[in-house]
Amino acid sequence: MDYGERLAQVRKSLGLSQAEVARRLAWSPPNYARIEKGRITPSLKSIEAIAEAMDVPLSALMGEGALGGDVPVVAFASAGPAVEFTDQGYPAGGGMYFLPRPPQFTDPNGFGVEVAGDSMVPKYEDGQVVMVDTRKRPVSGDYAVVGLMDGDKYVKRYRESRGMVVLESVNPLYPPIVVEPSDVRFAYKIVWVRER
Repeated sequence: MDYGERLAQVRKSLGLSQAEVARRLAWSPPNYARIEKGRITPSLKSIEAIAEAMDVPLSALMGEGALGGDVPVVAFASAGPAVEFTDQGYPAGGGMYFLPRPPQFTDPNGFGVEVAGDSMVPKYEDGQVVMVDTRKRPVSGDYAVVGLMDGDKYVKRYRESRGMVVLESVNPLYPPIVVEPSDVRFAYKIVWVRER
């Protein structure tokens, strides 16, 4: 990934438009856009200014694998105590504990989930950690972390069928959960699994 793509990726993950970043920098939108398109190579001073405008650490803009820090891991299941999530669907106030960030895990808002129960055995075992990319919505067949409007949260295989969302378990003892798309508060694709 080149620098412009990285910059665009971080900006989009924060929900910012090019025009908003340019406004914060007091730059013209076309000049800022040229950086993201790779037509201008910014100076270190410009990169520092962009990081400040986006309110992210400089390391977040410096390329693939440069995101530092640990990833919050939360544990939840429909039968367990509720974990509070923000309106954007991120765990509120961090997590239960933290794991070192895998090099390929580039989502600054990504988080881990400790699987609870045996509904996903043998794909995911009880206590295993999966991490989600909050920028990637699952498509049919993907494994995902899904939160419903009623507060229930699941690690399931995500499917869309006949206008409904179907959350499938791997373990045949558990029937699928079928909900309206409007009942889904968030759905994030699982992109990394910690092997046991």
